[in-house]
Amino acid sequence: MVGTATRWPWRRRVLPAALSVALGPDELVQAIADCVDGRTLAASRFGLWIVDGEDAKRIGWQLIAKARLTARVLAITPCSVVGQLVDGTEVLVDEPVLEFTLAGRTGLTDVVHTRVRRSVAASRHLPFPGTGGWVVLRRVPGTDGLTRQVRLDPGADARVPGFAEAVAAMAVELASAKIAD
Repeated sequence: MVGTATRWPWRRRVLPAALSVALGPDELVQAIADCVDGRTLAASRFGLWIVDGEDAKRIGWQLIAKARLTARVLAITPCSVVGQLVDGTEVLVDEPVLEFTLAGRTGLTDVVHTRVRRSVAASRHLPFPGTGGWVVLRRVPGTDGLTRQVRLDPGADARVPGFAEAVAAMAVELASAKIAD
């Protein structure tokens, strides 16, 4: 139903038109929340949607490093992919924290925390001379297997000699430990 409002029978809530149009064909909204500034947040299988007027933008779960709720303020630390190592590992850096003051009680925060936590199959910090970061194996909805990522520490440089090899070795170690679980 392109361009029309979608109803959730179990919530009796009309989705914002911008969100209804932007959702993928198999993408169902699991939870929704209004913010005091007029924006709307919605969680789907694929990520967190931010709806601001006629604009709907999704941040994939694999690109959310942290989610925290304090006094009705949901704080999200999104990441962006800034490169790729030779073995295909995505190189990520943190973006500025996004804060959303929720208009009321909602189950959205539980969905966000669960989705972010479950997207991480394994992770470990890799300190390295001149650089460093979190090596993460992520589950990405709609993708088979695990995606390798390294979330750089602030000011870190992925081009430091030997770092890519250390990341690859740690990713293999994490994957081996995950298989043994």
